[in-house]
Parts: sequence; C-alpha cells; structure tokens
Amino acid sequence: MSIQPEIPVSHPWNLAELTQVPKVIPVPEMNQGDIQAIYIEGEPYQGKPTRVFAYYGLPETSTDTKVPAVVLVHGGGGTAFYEWIKQWTERGYAAIAMDLEGHLPLDKDSEGKRPQHEWSGPSRQGEFGDYALPIEEQWMYHAVAAVIRAHSFLRSLDKVDSDRVGIHGISWGGIVTEIVSGVDDRFVFSIPVYGCGYLYDATNKYGEGFARMPEATAEKMKQLWDPSAHLPRITMPMLWVNGDDDQHFPLHLFSRSYETARNQRNESLLSIQFGLGHSHVKGWSPKEIYAFADQMVRGGKPLVQLVEQGESEGQAVVRFNQPIKKAELRYAIDTSDWFKMNWEIGEAQIDPQTHEIKADIPRGAKSYFILVTDEQDFIVCSSLQHLA
Repeated sequence: MSIQPEIPVSHPWNLAELTQVPKVIPVPEMNQGDIQAIYIEGEPYQGKPTRVFAYYGLPETSTDTKVPAVVLVHGGGGTAFYEWIKQWTERGYAAIAMDLEGHLPLDKDSEGKRPQHEWSGPSRQGEFGDYALPIEEQWMYHAVAAVIRAHSFLRSLDKVDSDRVGIHGISWGGIVTEIVSGVDDRFVFSIPVYGCGYLYDATNKYGEGFARMPEATAEKMKQLWDPSAHLPRITMPMLWVNGDDDQHFPLHLFSRSYETARNQRNESLLSIQFGLGHSHVKGWSPKEIYAFADQMVRGGKPLVQLVEQGESEGQAVVRFNQPIKKAELRYAIDTSDWFKMNWEIGEAQIDPQTHEIKADIPRGAKSYFILVTDEQDFIVCSSLQHLA
C-alpha cells in the first residue's frame, strides 16, 4: 500500500482571483424554462481565453427570504444537467451545474460525444492521462477552477444566502468535489457520491493511471490531483455516499477517504447504499443527500451520528446519538478483490439505554461495518474495519 502523500504546502489555484464574481455571458437560446443558461469565464488554455457552460436555477418563493444553494459537479460522460438542478430547486434550493469538459448539454453523436463549443478548455484524458502537460493545461486544474468560479457566481445572486451554499458531485465529480472542498472553504457542506481519494492504491484503471507515470511525476500528481492530499484540509461536514459493489471506487478506499476528512468534523457521515448502481441519475437519487443538506442549512432533522467505534471481546461496538429503527452487521470473509465483494449480514443488538450497538464478529471475517436505519428510513454506516 502506498503511503498517504503529505499535505501540499500550497495548491496551484489563485483563490484571490477565483473567489471574485466571474464574468458571465447569458445564453438565452439554451434556457430550459426558468433554468438559465450562461457561460462563465474560465482559465486561459494554451494562451486563449475559455468559457464554461452552465445552467442555474432558483426556487419559486413568495417571499424575499434568501435561499440555500448547491453547486453540482458531474462525472464522466456527464454535463450541465438541468434535470439535476430541478431536483434541488423543487426542494427550495438555488443550484448551478457546469459542463467541465467544454461541451454543450446536447445529445451525443454516434461516437457518444456531445458537441464542443468554441471557447472550450481541455477535456479529461482518461485517468490523469494529461500528466505530462504543464499544470495549467491539465484538465483537473481547469475543472476545479471552474467549480470555484461557479460557486463565486452562485453566492453573488441576490436571492442566495452566501452562508448556506454546499457542493455535491458524482463519480469524477465526487473526486473534483473532494479537491474543491479542501481548497475552497466557503462551502458549508459537501456531498461526494462514488468518487474518493487514494486512487493510486486502486487495482483498476485509476491505480493503473498512476502506475503508467514516471515515479517522480506520479508523486507530483498525487499531491495535486488525488483527493487524499486535500482531504485533511476539509473543514465542512461531509456526507459520503457509495454503493456496496461500485466497480470504479472500492469501499475500502472510499471509507478511508471518509475517515481522513472526518478528522476535522465529527458531523460527517458515511452512507453505503446496497444495490445503488453507478450513474448520474442513481447517484443523485439517495434521499440521504437531501436530508443531510437540509440538516446543514435548513435546520432539518439530523441523520444519526455513529461514534466511538471499537471492538470488545469479539464484538463490534458502535455508539449512536438518537433513536434508530434497525442495525445490522455487514461483513466479508474474502477481501482479495474489492470489486467482487460479498457482504454477508449478521445480527446486531441495539441498547437504547446505553446508546450502543453490539454485534458478534464472525470467525474468519476480514472486514466489517455497522449499517443503521433510522426512524426516517435514512441509512448511515460506520467506517469499514479490517481484521488480520
């Protein structure tokens, strides 16, 4: 296993510039009803100015009260989904979604590509395949800058409460969200789905991407673009959401990322959704996402917090802070392949007096966690524990 990279002394983004309200150009012919289309001024690319296409929307309200807001970050093959914005505006949030690869949110062609506009910057080149280019020409540099600029624009709107803006990203957007959360501390919550850090330890295309690099370059890329280098800087509460058998982001690295970021905020939560699948629509579907956002910015009923995890006399022990409906142990006997995991179910006992959950750890278990369902049917989990 690779050693976690040290926290970088500095990052490459000019926050003094990115946190200013960016120049915006309306694109009225692309509007979707009340959802507005714009170009946001981007970072220069190969000596030329760029723009980032975005949609943004505001909720319908009958008062002048300012509303909370969220920045939405798409994953691979995604774009500025106005449908995603509607998921939030219908819940009373303002929202913005950008296309981070220089595309317009139009139908894909026969090769599965969306049309590119004339002010586009770089597109993503596989798994950090542009590592040999100057930093300012690499996709991740532009993607993170675009998200921060979109945040600066959204919080500048008269109707938006700038003290109640969060960020939510899916897959590659989860990776970007985690980096942004460690760079831009103006957010008050962060919700990555699927994407995680420690990608250089993954036994799939992500780990292979780092392995293809010269050793010195790989170390540099870990410091720049792997979320693990930025997670210790995160100061806002986070909700980490993943499926039980995601084929891109394995649970042991996902849980490790959650634990690293949670060192700063105990309010952060992990929610492992069995049978979730992997797509944008599936990634924005878990109801815990919206409940967590409401908890952070609207005084919504909080999700269960699991604390003081440990083991005692062959039992897993977890404490909880409010009434729950159900708890169970999920454990795996074979962890040789994190992309082919079989999570078995074990009984767990809830003691409402001591606020403890206890579960016997089966003989031969190599990894386990406690899954809890609260009285609102929201799911939260303890972090994964690994046994020799």
